[in-house]
Amino acid sequence: MCMTAHHQEALAGLVYSVCTRPGLTVLTGEAGTGKTTLLYALLDLLEKRRFITAICTNPVLSREELFDFLTVKFATNCTSPLKSRQLDALQETLLRNRMDGRPSVLIVDEAHRLPMDLLEEVRLLLNLETPREKLLQIIIAGQPELTDILHRPELRQFKQRVSCQCKLNPLTLEELREYIDHRLAQAGLPQQMLFSGPVIQRIYEYSEGIPRLVNSLCDGSLQTGFAAHTPQIGIAIVDEVAKDMDLKRIAPRGFEPLGPLEPVLAAAAMKPANGHAVAIATSQSNGNGAPPPDIRVPLESYAGRQKSLSFFAQLMDRWK
Repeated sequence: MCMTAHHQEALAGLVYSVCTRPGLTVLTGEAGTGKTTLLYALLDLLEKRRFITAICTNPVLSREELFDFLTVKFATNCTSPLKSRQLDALQETLLRNRMDGRPSVLIVDEAHRLPMDLLEEVRLLLNLETPREKLLQIIIAGQPELTDILHRPELRQFKQRVSCQCKLNPLTLEELREYIDHRLAQAGLPQQMLFSGPVIQRIYEYSEGIPRLVNSLCDGSLQTGFAAHTPQIGIAIVDEVAKDMDLKRIAPRGFEPLGPLEPVLAAAAMKPANGHAVAIATSQSNGNGAPPPDIRVPLESYAGRQKSLSFFAQLMDRWK
């Protein structure tokens, strides 16, 4: 997993919320930004520390199916079809798990598809508590429309229960470059020479920094390049793949097209081995005679960010 700054921040927020046990946490992000991947990374961290977890990836359920899911995932011994009996049995199970030092966590992915009645059931699950703490920590994750749903007047009680909100944003241009380098390094390529700086910029313009689209664009480009026997992916190949995927090229806000920035991007693509940031100043003026500002390009390697996972382990030990 490539831990960008946004992923680090979101994962840190999830870990903090689980360890402090405030109740309800919301994770939002555009489709394809890595929410599910982040949730499974969180599950891996939690299970290694003996948390009992349950993840629901298809929330289009009836109330009966939801409670059946909960009793199965949390190993609750209840054969009664009555909701009251199931809730009592679930509370006893969660309390026993907590006394054993094994907190329980429920994760609901694709939560923007939750029906209104199930959102109310999720809220009521937070009433499973002792005088000191919540017995069940709940994390719901969904696309940005989940935030709009929670702003509805009829869900004001639900929104008041939200104690932590995390957000995943699309990759920046530099993060996208790091992301591609990371995936190619994991595949065994010692030095990334397949995608030049201008090509990565073109991928960014088509994908708008969405990792899922980046994966599809790069994979299609590599297949096309292999078929054409070319040693490097060119812009024409990316354009062809993007056309097949019906992607439109959209220049990001505040991002100027290639031209004056081309030398800067080319220099940024050549990362020095020492891992320090380098300040790149252009010799061109901004049109009014004033010198242009320095452009600082972060050159931290993805390996350095992978080491930051130890921070989450320390955080969990501290708040356990």
